[in-house]
Amino acid sequence: MIITDNETVNAAEEMIRRHTGGRPEKPRTVQAISARYYQAISQYQELMRAEVDNREQRVMLYAEIKTLGWCLGREESKIVKEINAPAK
Repeated sequence: MIITDNETVNAAEEMIRRHTGGRPEKPRTVQAISARYYQAISQYQELMRAEVDNREQRVMLYAEIKTLGWCLGREESKIVKEINAPAK
């Protein structure tokens, strides 16, 4: 649906400005990144054990895990080993 009403467009733009204005984003802490990293690994392993086709979810989680691992300074080979390690 394309909105061509100027009043609606202006209201939407104003709402976006209010939402994003004055809210500087804080970078994640190492602890938060690490916690999400291990949580995503366990979710990925759980999806791998599922009997349903969940390829899209697995691909998204895999990409998130690799990105978080890189943020933590891990080597790619170590990230892949942790992803494929047996669940604890």
